[in-house]
Amino acid sequence: MTWVLARLFGLLASLGLAAAAQAQDSNPCTSAGASLPQMLSAVPACQKDALFLATLGQKLNNEGRYLEAADHLERALMLDPSLKDAQLSYAIALTGSGDPLSAAALLDNLLADRTLPAELRTLIQRQQNAVATLADPGRWQSRITLASRVGYDSNLMGSPNLDSLSLTLAGQTVVLPLDASYLARSGSYVRADAQLDLRRNAPDGARWEAVASLRHRYSAVVSEAGSSQLDLLAERSNTATGAGGSFVSASASGLASQTGTRYVAFALAGGWGRAWHGSSAVCEARLGGEWQDRNYLNNQVLSGRYRGLTSFLSCEQASGMQWLLGLKTGRDLAVDAARPGGDQHQDSLRLSGYWPITGVRGSGLLADFELSHQDDSSIYSELIDSVRTRSISRHAARLEYQHPFFNAMQWTFGAEKVAQSSSLALFRQDNWGVYTGLRMGW
Repeated sequence: MTWVLARLFGLLASLGLAAAAQAQDSNPCTSAGASLPQMLSAVPACQKDALFLATLGQKLNNEGRYLEAADHLERALMLDPSLKDAQLSYAIALTGSGDPLSAAALLDNLLADRTLPAELRTLIQRQQNAVATLADPGRWQSRITLASRVGYDSNLMGSPNLDSLSLTLAGQTVVLPLDASYLARSGSYVRADAQLDLRRNAPDGARWEAVASLRHRYSAVVSEAGSSQLDLLAERSNTATGAGGSFVSASASGLASQTGTRYVAFALAGGWGRAWHGSSAVCEARLGGEWQDRNYLNNQVLSGRYRGLTSFLSCEQASGMQWLLGLKTGRDLAVDAARPGGDQHQDSLRLSGYWPITGVRGSGLLADFELSHQDDSSIYSELIDSVRTRSISRHAARLEYQHPFFNAMQWTFGAEKVAQSSSLALFRQDNWGVYTGLRMGW
């Protein structure tokens, strides 16, 4: 890594983009001739001076203080994303702090500038190749994430907003009270998550990814709210080459809950995607098909075979801000003709965003919204309603604050809200909750 950083430092000097900082004036944030300790003491008064922060980041890089440098350079780019010297310095800081993949993306941003002089473009391309070799020398890269959460949920079981149910028997409507076990019950819970991410860039430009995650939920208040879930994913894609390409993935999921539900799903997906680099962001778009085999092991009549289209658009800016827009539409075909409601048409929209908080590296705000809708093709049950078919609309929202905690840990605090409406009262429900937890990755 040392020789890569040394060449990057040489490239930064050749850019000469920080020369503007060499002019003397009375501005307290002027960095010309200032020592590193002097600049650090002036940080509180210069938090809105992008050139000052960029120069400070360069000086910290020279001292090998890459994590500190990244903090100031990240803020400089948020204030002025056009600073090419700050982009390159940020790439140096990320490389030095062990994140060469993000450094390579920033070098791509520099190369996307058509006004860049040809000789500098050649130098940056050489450094890009060097960082790419450092980022992925043909071996699998791994990341492990562990998380724990303690929370409160107003409706742990996702029960309907009912205390009685109207049934039609022999043409007569009978109102039956629901047993207490079917009513909404609130309380606390704990959750533990573990995830393994593997990634490898093949010599032909393809990218391989594999993800395995395990989640367990437990509630001492409502034992039936406990569950365990396992998710596996493997994917091969050519979408990160800049010219567009195909992707294909296979996944499997399993759920076991204390209520007795046993669910297993297998899925295949494939299609076309493209990644591109703008002046200050890296974006990716995909469009493809998805096939799922959904099996309820404890009640096979509910099983289905899903076929649909899936798409998403995501972007990550040099400042660290990220957002994603995803759309899905498809049809779940009943395996058993006796399934209540028959075939189902399903649509969903998801919008997610992450905003880093300036001044504290590793802190940020995550917002996630999802809207889904389902329409049955036949009457769900003549006992409940012999006229209307079932339709369900579900709105889910989550807001989470993330804050660094020690070196490799992150403290989280969030709030969730789910509201579900339906043409049949039995499927109307809502709940809200709050939680706090710790997340650690390495």
